[in-house]
Parts: sequence; C-alpha cells; structure tokens
Amino acid sequence: MSILADNLHALDIHFPSLSHFLKDYSETLTIDDYKTSVSRTGCPTIEINGQLIHSRFDPQKESYRFIENQLSGDASIYIQGGFGLGYHSEALLELTEDEILIIVEPDIKLFYHAMCLRDLRHLINCGRIIFLIDSEPDNVLAILEQFPGKLVQIIITRSLYDYKQNYYDSLRNKVGNYISRKEVNLSTLKRFGKLWLRNLSENAHLLAEVPGIRSLDHLFDGLPALLIAAGPSLDTILPYLEKLKERFILVAVDTALRACLKENVEPDFIVVADPQYWNSRHMDRCPTDQSILISDTSTFPSVFRQIKGKKFLSSSSFPLGLYLEENTELKGKLKAGGSVATAAWDFCRIIGASEIWCAGLDLGFPDKQTHCRGSFFEQRVHWLSERHRPAEDFSWHALIDAGLHKVEANDGGLTWTDRRMNLYVRWFEEQMEKYPVLQSFNISQKGIKIRGMGFSTLAEALKKPINRMEIDLKLNEAGQIEPSPGLYSELIKSIESLIENLSSLHELADRGLQLCHKLEENFKKGHEISRILTELNKIDAAIINQSGKEIAAFILQNFITDLLGEKKSPTPEQTINNSISLYEELNQSIGFHRELLQKALKNTKISQE
Repeated sequence: MSILADNLHALDIHFPSLSHFLKDYSETLTIDDYKTSVSRTGCPTIEINGQLIHSRFDPQKESYRFIENQLSGDASIYIQGGFGLGYHSEALLELTEDEILIIVEPDIKLFYHAMCLRDLRHLINCGRIIFLIDSEPDNVLAILEQFPGKLVQIIITRSLYDYKQNYYDSLRNKVGNYISRKEVNLSTLKRFGKLWLRNLSENAHLLAEVPGIRSLDHLFDGLPALLIAAGPSLDTILPYLEKLKERFILVAVDTALRACLKENVEPDFIVVADPQYWNSRHMDRCPTDQSILISDTSTFPSVFRQIKGKKFLSSSSFPLGLYLEENTELKGKLKAGGSVATAAWDFCRIIGASEIWCAGLDLGFPDKQTHCRGSFFEQRVHWLSERHRPAEDFSWHALIDAGLHKVEANDGGLTWTDRRMNLYVRWFEEQMEKYPVLQSFNISQKGIKIRGMGFSTLAEALKKPINRMEIDLKLNEAGQIEPSPGLYSELIKSIESLIENLSSLHELADRGLQLCHKLEENFKKGHEISRILTELNKIDAAIINQSGKEIAAFILQNFITDLLGEKKSPTPEQTINNSISLYEELNQSIGFHRELLQKALKNTKISQE
C-alpha cells in the first residue's frame, strides 16, 4: 500500500468523514500543486509561494524547538493553527500527555500533500487529536463548547501564518474573544449569580403579567432607530434630541435616561439589563409616563415600580428563568453582549428598525471622561468627592484601574479604552458581520471605530425625514399588547412542581454525601469500596436524569469549572474530597433555590389575587 492509502485507511477508522472528504477531492488535489523537496535529514519539506513552510535542514528538530518554546504548560486544550506536513503536530503530541489537540488547517490541498508524503498514522491513531480541515474558524468554538472549564492555548505555526494571514488572524481573534467572554461570564456569575436569582424570585409574578418582546417582532419595520447610550459624546447630541425624536424611534439605555429627561425628551423605550441596586438608581426621580420598559426578570425589582409606563420582558439567560418561561410563555431573547448597549442594539434589530443610529456609543473614554454629564454615575462621583480628591480624579482613577490603552477613533484620532470595552467592540463587529443588510451608524466622533459600523454626523441624522406620527401609531399598537391568558395558574403549577423536583434532588444529593463520607472512611482503612462506588454511580445517574438539576447547578459553575480545569489527574483521596465538596455545594444550592422559589410562589399567589 502507498503512504496515502495507509493514512486514508487510518482516517477511515477514526475520522471517516474526513477520509470521505479527501477521497471525493482526490481527483483535483494533485501532488504537483506545491513544490516539494527533501531536507538534509531526508524528511520532506514543501514550498508555497516561494517560501518553505518547514526547515530545509531538520524540520522535525526545528518544529520540536518551536512548539517547546510556545507551550504554556497550563492548558488542557491546545489549538494548533496550521498543520503543514505534520511536524509541529508530532512535536505537540510528544510534548503533552493527555491534553486535547485541535489541529486546524484551512488548506485542503496542503493537508492532502501531507497525507501523500508522510506516514501520519501515529497522529491519526493517538486518540487525542481533533482535525478541522478546510473549515471556518467559528467551528473551533463549537468544539470548545464541548469541553467547558478547560484552559485553552492557541499556537499558530509561524510560516503558515504568513501564507494565510487573514484566516489565522480571524482564528486567533475568535478564540481570544471566546476565552475572554468565558472568563468574564464566570467572573460575572461569581459576583452576581445569587443576586440574579434573588431578583428573579421577587419578579417571577411578572411572567404572568407582562408580555414578551417577541410580540414586538418587526412591529416598527421600515422606521429608523436611535440607540442612546451614556458615553461622554452624548453631551453634544442632547441639545438636538427633541428634533431627533421627530425622526427616530428613541431607544435609551438606563444610564442615559436622566440626561434625556433633562432635555424634556422622554425616550420611546428604556432598556435595563443590570441586576444591581446601584443600577436601579439611574431611574430615581425620573418620571416617565409614556416610555416603555424593556428588561428581564433578573433586574432589581424596584425598576419595575419606578417606570410607570408599559413593560415588556425579554427571556432570561438563566436556567431557573428559562424553566419558568418554558412552562408559561417564552418572552423572546435579546443577544447577550455583556452591556446594556448591546442589548439595546439587538432590541432595535428585533423590532425591525430599518437603520440603527447610535449616539453616546463611545465604547471608550474620550477626553478621559466615563459618562455623559447628568448621568447618575456622574452625580454619584460628585457626591463622593472630597476636598483633596476632586470629581475629575475619581473618573481618572476608575480608568487607570481598568487597564487603559488607546485605539483608533471614528475621527481618525486615538481614544482611551480598556479590556472590558474591547469585548463590546468585538461583539458589535460580530453583529455587523452577521447582519450586513442592517446598516448601523455611529455619530460619536471620538468613539471607538467599530469595523462594519459606519461613521456619520449629527447633521446627517437631522436630514432624516420626520416619522413621529407613524412611530406614535406603532407605539399605541404596542401599548395594546397583553400577555397570554391563564399564565398565573401555569406559573404557580410550574413553581410547585420545581420545588417538588428539587426536594427529590436534595434526597439524592444527601444520600450521595453520606456514601462519600463512608467511602472516605473505608478507603483510609483499606476496606472494600466497590459496593459503595456502584451505589454512587446509581445516585449520579439518578441525579443526571432528575428534572431541576441544571437549575441547582447554575451557581455551581465556577466550582465545577475549577474541578474540570485541574491540570493533573487527581489522586484517589482528592477525587473523594472533590466528590464530597460537590455534593455539599449541590445541597447548599438546592436549599438556596427552594427558599427563593417559596418566596416566588407566595408573591405570585398574592399578585393573582
């Protein structure tokens, strides 16, 4: 058999789809497409566009040295960008133990050459490699989702990067964004997880009282929207807000509400997406009669009392909220981008805005300012100011603490921003790419330049035709929308059912904890443990099949991530201790959820009356 036939036979066993893919293209993928040569050590190398992708002297040794210098030693998953002829993958396999290797090669012809020139069966048969050949970078993220909690490192082969720079830049950016978002999500969960759930239990009755944003889907087709964020550049727009309201649907984030009302302009919609008490203060002494509130059940409860107008709910991002919605009425999801401005942009998209213009969307700190004048944030800074530490110093220290750097602004200059804002910029850029037909414009000169979002001026915005009469007609139509009938009884029934399921789950977890303590004792004494392990396996299987487990596990994600992210295989003693800790954490979570659900049940029954 030939080298290619041997490799294809191995692929048939372990990667049949990839094998079929190569065979289908074998007639067009010839060995003569690239220039091959033999290195001094006798190993093949290859030349693309006049550049060798492996050493002409010793490709194996030099690939080994490159990978050795790149390895962090902490990762559980390595993404290798560029397979070439497989030398770097061999080095990565040799230098790691049981880590997962994701091999990404965008060039099917190059991969075919490798299959023809080198015996790669040891790589194909190793059981630790996942191949992504001729595949979009986004597909890497789908694989990473299958391994939650694992630390990831990406290594891009230097010579192959020069060959397909755009592809590898995209791969690096997408993986980097994915890792950053996961880190932020876990950090946010650790900080706010229990607060989200407390707020949800207080607001659960709203699921039966308030319609969902899905009922607004495309209601405003053909009308432009103005997203009003609270960045410093909003100050230059506010004097013209009344004229802009004649032309645009005004969708304001909560932090911009106070500034709008100071101009005697009430936004059409107010978007709130923060569970904290301090965030609810943005609505203090902000009387609104006509504005429609867009939020979800994790918002601080007082917000729903402060905003007097019509309300619409978006779907919860959390297992408990999703469970209650699935058993009552799905409200409609807003894309999570980590910021209220990202939620507001997606809301504008959902309601059918023909264009989305953005004011105050700086995503940075022009002139070292953090918010527009008159926002609650700015007022709080002044309240906290001391004689020897003026308000300007508070803002600047907030920026320094966030890790400042400068990036290109819309006017071609440079604007300060930080790592958190970078995540929001990337989110917007992903949406611009995903919805190319929906045009978005930013009228913040000193705001961060967002790839795919056009820069325009206030003067151009004011040239838009007057649409207020048509907008008001649609708003009146929105005001007539009501939730589905009969939701109270469905909500009460779902809460009672969940409390019962969590009680059963508690019994299983409590039994598992008792067995783990017995297992620990028997292991230390050298007694027989097989029966205990068998019973624990049965309990674990019952927990996995138990309704409500995802809800109880929600606030355990950081704990579980820490367990999954352990680099070294735990000792038997550590495994037992981890099991004890897991059952203890699960029991505490169940107790916490049951307490909140009892409160939600009580509030819902009172509201029904």
